Amino acid sequence: MTLNARLLTGLLAITCAGLTIMGLVSAFVLRGYLMHRVDEQLQGTRDRAVSRLLRPGLPEQGVAPARFVVLAVAPSGRAHVLSGEDPHAVTEVEKLGADKLAEHASTLAPFSLPGLRAVARPWRNGIVVVASPLDEIHSAVRNLILSEIATAALLLAVLIVLGRWLIGRGLLPLSRMAVTAHAITTGGDLRARMPDPGHRTEAARLAAAINVMLERIEQAFWARSRSESRVREFAADASHELRTPLTTIQGYAELYRHGALGPDELPDAMRRIEGEAGRMNNLVTALLDLARLDREASLHPTPTDLVSLARDAIADATAAAPDRPLHLDAPDTLITNVDEPRIRQVLANLLANVQAHTPPGTPATIRLAPGIIEVTDEGPGMAPQDAARAFERFHRADQKTAPGAGLGLPIAAAIAAAHGGRAELLSEPSRGTTVRITFAQTPPEAGRS
Repeated sequence: MTLNARLLTGLLAITCAGLTIMGLVSAFVLRGYLMHRVDEQLQGTRDRAVSRLLRPGLPEQGVAPARFVVLAVAPSGRAHVLSGEDPHAVTEVEKLGADKLAEHASTLAPFSLPGLRAVARPWRNGIVVVASPLDEIHSAVRNLILSEIATAALLLAVLIVLGRWLIGRGLLPLSRMAVTAHAITTGGDLRARMPDPGHRTEAARLAAAINVMLERIEQAFWARSRSESRVREFAADASHELRTPLTTIQGYAELYRHGALGPDELPDAMRRIEGEAGRMNNLVTALLDLARLDREASLHPTPTDLVSLARDAIADATAAAPDRPLHLDAPDTLITNVDEPRIRQVLANLLANVQAHTPPGTPATIRLAPGIIEVTDEGPGMAPQDAARAFERFHRADQKTAPGAGLGLPIAAAIAAAHGGRAELLSEPSRGTTVRITFAQTPPEAGRS
């Protein structure tokens, strides 16, 4: 059964039970009330009948109502009609017997006979019995029950129609949710949302909760799709970067095998092979670093003086490019709990980027503050589309002339994320570039080893 049918069936069952109980109680109360009235009338009639018998000179009219029967029962048990006519009453009283009548007469309490209500009282050597048929009481109770049955049937019919409409209207939001859920499961449209019932009801709260769940599922699917796409792009870019040195090495090897390299050309060929092998080694090392950082299992934080690391990085960069002015904006010491080799790698990568992407002699500045490392150059800056993709792996603004594999900034960003921070790039054409690394001064050690 559907929820609508179950609710309607339950409503009808409860209503039927309530109407039945109310009908039985009302019939019982009405019968008791009518029987009490008859008992009072019987007792009054009995007393008047006895008074008439004791004073025979009084007229007999008005002794009992027309529906009452007054009987005088002899000790032998034979009944004599004093007032009224009802053969059934005479027969039932005689069947009861003199002994039973004597017991009822001694108590003066009303008693019942088949189809009759009666009272008895001793009189001289006999017993006076006043009886009344119960046809009117039975008829009144029967009419009440029939009217209640008819009213209940009409009420149930109205309840079926009205209840179906009300329950259907109340369950309409659930029906719409079911339709939407079916559309999502069959069509796979994760952008579909549950309709808002427009009222602060249980259905509205359920719709809101399901919409939040769908939003999270959509975001999870989108993130998974994006992750798979990035993995495919990463694999393609890595393959492309590795193909060039491998092709060079393979080409020189084939030339050597065919004897196409003369004695004068062999040293240059070996130099090229060694250079391409070193390039592949650097690329694979960078990829391994990224993989370790993605697993968050490569940090060993220790108290480290960032100022000392920055001075060492400036000294190394100055040795490689003496014509490039490098400045340090930092306090005398700045002790922070970080992984020293990784922070050295960040500074080296950022300064290498400055050297690779700015003209010779372009000044650069390293600024240090608690939880912040900034490297700013006064070079030509970057276009907005390149700045937006600066931290993507293997992305290079100039694919033809820019050296390296495009992994310097992604590694710096991964190191910052492993320290509980992030990397930002601020750049505009002709206004230079700033790379800011922020991290927690005491990075979390959970998951680190």
